Amino acid sequence: MIASAPFSGIFWFKEMIRFLKTVLLTLLFIAGITFAVENTQPFVLRYYFGLESPPIPLFLLVLLSVLLGIFLAGVGFLFDQWSLRRALRQKERELESLRKELKPYREQDRVMQG
Repeated sequence: MIASAPFSGIFWFKEMIRFLKTVLLTLLFIAGITFAVENTQPFVLRYYFGLESPPIPLFLLVLLSVLLGIFLAGVGFLFDQWSLRRALRQKERELESLRKELKPYREQDRVMQG
């Protein structure tokens, strides 16, 4: 008996992973909403030398911290991607140079075998 694609093991596994991601993101969203509702009181951050932040709700402080972390991680990934692409271009130039260097030897080998 031939298994059809919708019931194959790989398809089932991918669908289960997608379902679990949806459930986890929904739970995370609900946890974030309940955290925001429960932590609306103003919060003041005190720094060195008597510096203080304006009073802001705690959930807003946490949300801004998370967003800043996501932004900084994204910048880091972009920098890594840029440096990897630069290294790839350099290696491709090296490879092309080596192919040009190898071309006369291949032609000589073909003539000797031919």
